[in-house]
Amino acid sequence: MRIAVWLRSAGTKFLRRDALAEELEEELREHIALRANDLQGQGLSRAEAERQAKIEFGGVEKFRAQSHEALGGSWIELLLADIRYSQRVLRKSPGFVVAAVVTLAMAIGANAVVFSVMNAFVLRPLSVPDAKSLYELQHGNEASSYESWPNYIDLRDRNHTFDSVIAWNITSVGYDEGGNPTREWITEASGNYFDGLHLKPYLGRFFHESDEHGPNSAPYIVLSYDFWHAHFHDNRNVIGRVVQMDRHPFTVIGVAPPDFRGHYCFSIRISMYRS
Repeated sequence: MRIAVWLRSAGTKFLRRDALAEELEEELREHIALRANDLQGQGLSRAEAERQAKIEFGGVEKFRAQSHEALGGSWIELLLADIRYSQRVLRKSPGFVVAAVVTLAMAIGANAVVFSVMNAFVLRPLSVPDAKSLYELQHGNEASSYESWPNYIDLRDRNHTFDSVIAWNITSVGYDEGGNPTREWITEASGNYFDGLHLKPYLGRFFHESDEHGPNSAPYIVLSYDFWHAHFHDNRNVIGRVVQMDRHPFTVIGVAPPDFRGHYCFSIRISMYRS
């Protein structure tokens, strides 16, 4: 109801403004005609008298613009005039329109990607317990966090400062559930990854450090909740299923909590919890 009342009031206002504008136009014509009559009586021709009257009045178009502005509606007319002008220009330059639309689309897309990355890596807090106590280990002479596996083992075994030292790496693999193979991004993680992050599984179990007995000793996979929902449609019987990654068999043993999507950032490869 409030919107309807506002629209009726606005419509009444515009109708009244149009009537006033017409009255002003009529009054303007009368003033010019009267002055032209006076000038014609002084010996000027009718055309010259009307011209001189308009000059003395100070400019008809200027008076009209000031009158419209005083009535409080000129900004709407100017807006409509600008829109009509823009439409005419765009119709005459279709190539420019296409280029502008493509440029805007690319700019908006790039900004959306940057914001998504910033939101995931910076703005949104890590979805792990006690996230403020999570640290990263970097080299002293560079910002790299990459370590070889032997270096990681040495750091983990010699650690006396942190609760645990975990290692992980993001890579892409050929993923095959037995139907249509796809390319997926995965996180390769040390056996103590989930224990070090203090996480509990949503379904099944996580792998542990005790599962590691040398190379290729723990061919297990834990699915993210979103991946499980999208690819397996929340099927709880997925536990124990064997899938192929780069043509190697891996057994699904668990599903991560819904709010955990990894503690991703750009360069961390070894993370530690401070005691």
